Amino acid sequence: MAYLDTYSGNWSAEKARHLLRRTSFGITPDLVAESVTLGLSATVNKLFEETPLPEPPLKYELDGTGRNEVNDPDVNYGETWVNAPIYPDLPTSQERNRVFRSRNRSLYAWSFLNMQNSGISIREKLTLFWHNHFVSENTNPHREFYYMDILRKNALGNFKELTKQITIDPNMLIYLSGNENQNNAPNENYSRELLELFTIGKGATAGSGDYTYYTEEDVVKIAKVLTGWRARWIRHEDALNAYFTDNRHTKGAKTLSHRFNNTVIAENGDEEYKDVIDLIFQQEECSRFIVRQFYRWFVTAEISDDIETNIIEPLAKTIRDNDYEIAPALKVLLSSEHFYENTYCMIKSPIDLMLSATKSLLFSAPKTTIKLEYDFAYLLYLACTDLEQSIFHHPDVAGWKAYYQEPLFYKTWVNSYTLPKRLAFCKVIVTGGELLIDKRKYRVPPLVPVLLIATKITNAENPNALVTGLASQLFNYEISQDQVDSLKEFLIQGLPDFEWTVEYSDYLANPTDLALRASVENKLRNLIGTMVQMSEFQIM
Repeated sequence: MAYLDTYSGNWSAEKARHLLRRTSFGITPDLVAESVTLGLSATVNKLFEETPLPEPPLKYELDGTGRNEVNDPDVNYGETWVNAPIYPDLPTSQERNRVFRSRNRSLYAWSFLNMQNSGISIREKLTLFWHNHFVSENTNPHREFYYMDILRKNALGNFKELTKQITIDPNMLIYLSGNENQNNAPNENYSRELLELFTIGKGATAGSGDYTYYTEEDVVKIAKVLTGWRARWIRHEDALNAYFTDNRHTKGAKTLSHRFNNTVIAENGDEEYKDVIDLIFQQEECSRFIVRQFYRWFVTAEISDDIETNIIEPLAKTIRDNDYEIAPALKVLLSSEHFYENTYCMIKSPIDLMLSATKSLLFSAPKTTIKLEYDFAYLLYLACTDLEQSIFHHPDVAGWKAYYQEPLFYKTWVNSYTLPKRLAFCKVIVTGGELLIDKRKYRVPPLVPVLLIATKITNAENPNALVTGLASQLFNYEISQDQVDSLKEFLIQGLPDFEWTVEYSDYLANPTDLALRASVENKLRNLIGTMVQMSEFQIM
């Protein structure tokens, strides 16, 4: 049986959970049931459906309600700030910076809301993938939003086209010095990362300034190809669009090295960057390079010679055959026998972990008011940042180490600082309590609906069935009877099983009995709060 043959086993809840966990953020019993009903093929197709883009982020902070709070002059509460002027008209830089920070917080919270509310869709997972692939950083909220908007709009689409758009994105031009790249002082920052990190990879050193897939000479020549592109200062009304200045562009033909068959890039003004990207993508290694990134993101970290031959190479050919449309290759991978053999081998990223502790437990940001909804989502952002996965703020241009740094890969998410916090954060989401983030305490109420969770488990009045049902939902595989017996202690505390059966049955018969309700709820909360601290919950 070939690695990439379509999975032929029974399409079960277990297999559906594996697929949905790897391709989205957190799962619910209803999503799993929907996938089981759809079947493998229809679920994968649904993951790649083009759905409407989310509504843009909103202003959620109540101006004027706190000391020193500044009114955003261009946006009312509950409206989006995305269409407002990028440079607020305010008398002082301090007031302007407060508005910027408020919009930043809105953007970060909104990003988590999109991930949590994604349903059966791979778009948000791929948006985060591209965010980690084309790393770019800027503190201006508008530039951050429009950079991420490019990634989201192209998340399911064409790798080559996305590379072209990102190359002249103002956020990227500023981050990797493209804005400073001009004919009398070429800057090689972006051309180097374009080759090494974004498209083809460096490979082994073959000689002085010569690598497996490009040379230092190519870095210099491609930098010259890219000269002339600029981003305006944020005070300019057109600050969100890059522009080309012909007099800063290096004129004439540029000849690349033997790694690109000494191809000549003809002078082509503001279209020349597209020509060189087309040339880079003619190299077959581009397709292998991106498939390896997808493999580490969706399957597992280690890529053996066997995997290179039987997974990477055929998927790379599929990418090339489809002119760098990514969906056909990813559909093959996510439908394959190989994908369903690689389970429980990935330590959850902080974002996967925190959204598993909310969405998988039927809890989403409260929608009573926009402020409450965004406040809680922003708290998730802060928690993930504290756990060393901060969206919009990568440690460096190579992205998060979990996806490239050998030999640890995903193990980099867990260290002496982050592990206690991972465990504590998960428990607090369930039981309520205080999150300590960057020396500041945040009070979290016990909002996970544990009573509702129990009602969705068949025969929950049986403590064995309850624990195993929860384990299946949270861990996706069976736990040992010893573990079941240990976890039952949170329900019966050394008493016979029927004690829980009687108490839970009494509660179901008398749900308005507040004392009985509180007793059952507390036991469930302690049980689930313990289970999300188990090592089994940390992996997927």
